[in-house]
Amino acid sequence: MSFEDAVSEVKNLTNVSNSDKLRIYGCYKVATTGEGPSTAQPSSWDPVKRKKWDAWKETAERLKGDKEAAKTEYITLVASLGGDIKLSAATTTATTTTVTPPTSPPPPPPSTSPKPTIASLTAANAALKAALAKYESGVLKHPSCTSFSKNYHKSSNTPAPHPVTVKSGYLNKWKDRAIGWTGSKWGVRYITLTSDGTLKYSASHSDNAPRATLSLKRCAVKDDGHKSTKSSRFHVFSIYRREKGAGSNPSDDVEDDIVPLMRFSTTSKADKESWMAYLTEGCASFAPPPLEPIPKGTLSPIYFSNPSISPNMSMYAKKSTDPKAAHTKQRNIATYQPSRPMHRNAKPSFLSEGGGNQNYRGLLNLAAIILIVSNFRLIYDTMKKHGFLISIPNKDEFMSAPLKDFPAHTGTLLLNLHILFAYFIEKHLLSAGRIPETLGLVLHHLNASLSLVIPTYIVWVFEPNPSAGGGLLMCSVILWMKLISYFHANSDYRSSGPDKTTTLNAALVTDVDEEDALLQYPSNLTLQNIYYFWFAPTLTYQIAFPKAKHGVRPLYVAGLVVRMSITAALFVFLVKQTINPTVEKLVGEIQRGNLNPVIAAESLVKLAIPNTYVWLLVFYFYFHLFLNLLAELLRFGDRVFYKDWWNCTEIGSYWRLWNLPVHFWLIRHLYMPSIRWKVPSVAATGLVFLFSAVLHEFIISVPFHMVRYWSFLGMMAQIPLVFVTKWLDKKFKGSSVGNVVFWLVFCVVGQPCAILLYAIDHAQLTNKGGEQGEVEVDSGVGMGEL
Repeated sequence: MSFEDAVSEVKNLTNVSNSDKLRIYGCYKVATTGEGPSTAQPSSWDPVKRKKWDAWKETAERLKGDKEAAKTEYITLVASLGGDIKLSAATTTATTTTVTPPTSPPPPPPSTSPKPTIASLTAANAALKAALAKYESGVLKHPSCTSFSKNYHKSSNTPAPHPVTVKSGYLNKWKDRAIGWTGSKWGVRYITLTSDGTLKYSASHSDNAPRATLSLKRCAVKDDGHKSTKSSRFHVFSIYRREKGAGSNPSDDVEDDIVPLMRFSTTSKADKESWMAYLTEGCASFAPPPLEPIPKGTLSPIYFSNPSISPNMSMYAKKSTDPKAAHTKQRNIATYQPSRPMHRNAKPSFLSEGGGNQNYRGLLNLAAIILIVSNFRLIYDTMKKHGFLISIPNKDEFMSAPLKDFPAHTGTLLLNLHILFAYFIEKHLLSAGRIPETLGLVLHHLNASLSLVIPTYIVWVFEPNPSAGGGLLMCSVILWMKLISYFHANSDYRSSGPDKTTTLNAALVTDVDEEDALLQYPSNLTLQNIYYFWFAPTLTYQIAFPKAKHGVRPLYVAGLVVRMSITAALFVFLVKQTINPTVEKLVGEIQRGNLNPVIAAESLVKLAIPNTYVWLLVFYFYFHLFLNLLAELLRFGDRVFYKDWWNCTEIGSYWRLWNLPVHFWLIRHLYMPSIRWKVPSVAATGLVFLFSAVLHEFIISVPFHMVRYWSFLGMMAQIPLVFVTKWLDKKFKGSSVGNVVFWLVFCVVGQPCAILLYAIDHAQLTNKGGEQGEVEVDSGVGMGEL
């Protein structure tokens, strides 16, 4: 049966749990797109979209974007849930795992394994056919029940195979040895049932080792009914160990003597019945032979999940006769006798090497509290010593100042001329064939170069405020990079032809608007298109960008604006109250001739902590808040502007992860063109670092009206550090050595040293009257102070 038939059959399925729906959804998205979601993870305020996004992403990672594998799994899932379809021979051959029902939530992605051999595929195919035959013959009546094969039992002739996961998912587990000071004693745990009859649970599916295991030998499953709360209803069941001398029927077990080993609950009744079916079958498969005969006709009725499982398993399922069995308070009182064993097995301490992975969230909270209190004390000491150093701007003076007192704002407005000229070159000259490609290249590069030269002249001559000048230069550098990308991309569109462009966009870009899906060159050459690119949070041009399916969310925008205001206020406060006093003190020591290594080291240490805070605030303000604000207002879909650079163990990975827009630009317009020109990869990497070093020095030196090389040298010094940290990462694989070196280089040594060096040079330049790039602050052409 084809994939399309399976899609049409989904609507006929009944009694499908939410977890199964998510698995089906994830397989469908991968089967139709061939990749994971390109948009950012939805907010927790919309749990439905977040769950669907997670299911899609997990399936894409597990299947590595293989459409055919996703289609095969989709057909198998529909069949296992009772769909009126039969698996074709191709589907049967392509599937290499036993048909098992989906669970909630999906199990973790499987580890990478070697390429399967013909023998392993043949064995898997035979096992699949056997499972399907049992399913179709009615042996497995329950749609969520998969038999434990008798082949899993040990024998003297065949070795026991490695146990496989039969069922897994998240359930609420009762923590019987916890004191419920506040909240609930139920905790969400990831439960795994393996083919050797072992039940395991851990905090998350990503944990390497389980927190505890339980053998189902001589165990029985007990239905504890349900427990209703104000918000939902929980269906409860438990597992308990039967006494050695007990009869074969759990219905004869005395209710008060039953001590649950593990208790679970779930909001889905179907999920509860599925778990009870699996556990009951596991108890039956791994139970010892009965010690006494059971007379016929003496067994009392026993609870079975609907539809019932096979009779040989019925003796291992019990339904509680207590109407309040699911109520944990009553069960807690009934089962906690004075002689109840509290020490049940041999286990190491949590902090021991054999303790496995533990959750240290509480210690992290304590560290955060200590950090906040300690830094508040430092801020209090600074304010007590220096006073409140932040001055509120004079509104009347600001409003009455002439336009010439704001050269940075004037320069920002002039940048629009370069945007319009780039549009004119593409629209009316190159696309119309009025000038050759070489002349268009010259005009584009001349226009882009002027977008750097003119703002540089304005800042160097007219703008005394380093902050305003730095802002203008940042905008000019961004525009220069966008103009280069705009020309390179459109030149490639012209040479490739419309058919190749449309095919490439359709294959690589998803979630685009309908009017942009079939957009071709030169239809993209509009003012709306180029200005959208100018404001979009990206540096690399393309005809169509992925768009968010939702519109602009006013509450989300308001939240971003509020957080931006708070972050900016914290930034100004830390700079004025902690960094400036330290720098001024060091400059004073230099002027008095008292500078020595001890004073320099003291200033370096004092700057390390506040500088780290300021750096993180700048990152959070720009890369998370500001870029997400632009993306939300423009419905820009791809909002992955950075990745987990804070976990980097080598310097090279930091530069690849912390600023993705710049990284994408460098790859597409500098590194790969160098490789195409037969430049060795090491030399191309050095060229990228050289380009970044020049831009960093340009953005810092020009606003301060002095040409220094500290930032340039700092960037170039990272080239050997790239190889050193890469060697450390290989030498101490899996350790945090490289990450510690990264933080030390950036936060303790690198940036504080750069701040001190530039502050000293700027102070000396100011004392000499401004030798380079002098701006007369009191001559009427500038406002502001450092």
